[in-house]
Amino acid sequence: MAATVLISAFTNALLARERGVSNDQLNADIRAVRMQLLLEPNIEDAEDGDTYETLNNGLATWETRIEPTNIVDLFRVELRIDFTEPPESLPRNYEESLFLLRPTWSESDERSNLLQDKREELENMRRRMNF
Repeated sequence: MAATVLISAFTNALLARERGVSNDQLNADIRAVRMQLLLEPNIEDAEDGDTYETLNNGLATWETRIEPTNIVDLFRVELRIDFTEPPESLPRNYEESLFLLRPTWSESDERSNLLQDKREELENMRRRMNF
């Protein structure tokens, strides 16, 4: 009876370790795809996405939806990744929301316009406070 309990505990430990390794590999592949997104030079290519051969989960097809925020050079990015060969226990699709500050596709003219809008808003607020 003791041997059965020990074998069961050992088996559970091995399975937990295997799940942990699978999760680590998936997270490494997700980080690699994020890096591909960050390396895109313009916003249109970043939104169209691309494919990337991962080390552990086959081919990853990714796409994004990018929205500027009211904060200068800050973008909200919805990232979706589809893996062709994920391990059995892990999902085939992955989605996350990111906030990116000054990505490669951030344009200086947009930055200037946003800064000018913020300056005008601040000046208007100061005028109103002076009665």
